[in-house]
Amino acid sequence: MSINKCKIGGIVAEEPRMCSGSYYKEALEIVLDVNRTDIYKFERIKCLIIDPNLINEALDTVKVGDYFLANGRMISFECNHAQVIKCPHCGKESVRVRNVIHSDVVLQSFKVSPGTFLPDSEGINSAVFAGVIPNPILKQDHHALFALAINRPMKAQEVLSGMLNEKILNGSERFNLIKVHGYKGVAETIKQDIDQRDRVFVKGAVCERTVRYPILFRCNGCGEASQQFIEYTRYEVVARSVKLDNQYIPNFSSLYEDNDNFQMV
Repeated sequence: MSINKCKIGGIVAEEPRMCSGSYYKEALEIVLDVNRTDIYKFERIKCLIIDPNLINEALDTVKVGDYFLANGRMISFECNHAQVIKCPHCGKESVRVRNVIHSDVVLQSFKVSPGTFLPDSEGINSAVFAGVIPNPILKQDHHALFALAINRPMKAQEVLSGMLNEKILNGSERFNLIKVHGYKGVAETIKQDIDQRDRVFVKGAVCERTVRYPILFRCNGCGEASQQFIEYTRYEVVARSVKLDNQYIPNFSSLYEDNDNFQMV
């Protein structure tokens, strides 16, 4: 059984706003300042509400300065990311497109404590996942990185399909593919005990990351070449613990055997 749960609590930092040009038919962005007392750090987390009824409720009740506590999940899908790149030689702008895996924290329920603008309020950033590691694990000094495939139940897939824009539907397979980072002691545990095709339980916190991909850019105007970057943001997970599911027996003839379906960029 797959697990995909997030709990986020913090102070509403900005007025909730409808996202224009979103991947979803409707999406309300909630921006939270989260006081992580466990790591002595403030984080800013952007969450989305895509359920129409929940959007209306949030627009009526959520204000800047409120304490906002929500339950949700991480959603990922494949899409094309377009970016305008300016030639450093002639200044002409061109659009370049790259296929990427996009991920969001999508909320399913929330509670609001109005008017409690308390900068030192304890924040919550907690996530629990269970899934299979389809690709090789990247193992470095004090850092391990892997993609976690989390099955999406058929009913949840049907609901999500109805909320995504048509251009995204072909990349919304029945699984979420989430990148998981382990550092220091967690990284050592992953290196020693965890392998590709294992099913694991992950506990940790969500984090926003900017991904930069270098490309060789050749200007359509002057023809000069230069190295440029395509950038976009997505949500990933920093693990507090990663444990092996010893009762899991992998089905090697299943979807997980086809690594091409799981390549994460």
